[in-house]
Amino acid sequence: SILKVESIVTVAEAVGFYYKTTGIWHKTNPMPRNMNLHFVNSNESWIYFINDGKTGVFNNDGKLELDFIQTSVTSAREKKYGKHPTQKPVQLMDHFVELLSNPGDTILDPFMGSGSTGVSSVKSDRKFIGIEISEDYYNLSRERIENLTTPG
Repeated sequence: SILKVESIVTVAEAVGFYYKTTGIWHKTNPMPRNMNLHFVNSNESWIYFINDGKTGVFNNDGKLELDFIQTSVTSAREKKYGKHPTQKPVQLMDHFVELLSNPGDTILDPFMGSGSTGVSSVKSDRKFIGIEISEDYYNLSRERIENLTTPG
């Protein structure tokens, strides 16, 4: 996983993005796949870049914010709108979108998957650019974002 993060940072910096930080998303209820063979994967890395300057936005209202966030994985109720094997919960994306951008800013997700970042961005009055290698997931994400289909 470290090599993958380093590779992403190298490519992003080569095209002009400024690397800010990396952190951990801890899943409070991970899938116990292959638990008799190896550790259960309960953490994923996240990476934050900006493309204009080196400071970026940090809407923490004076509160301590750690580079570690805990949420549950995407609920079955929400997952029916995305249908992606590694779908992220909109609640998780809301945390980053609201903390690291302002209304009117543009959010880029180069690994769009099910479109959770796009849903969060659009409902928070941000512009969104999503890139997805799979045409099927791209179309699903586009429809999801255009319809702003979120549970509750």
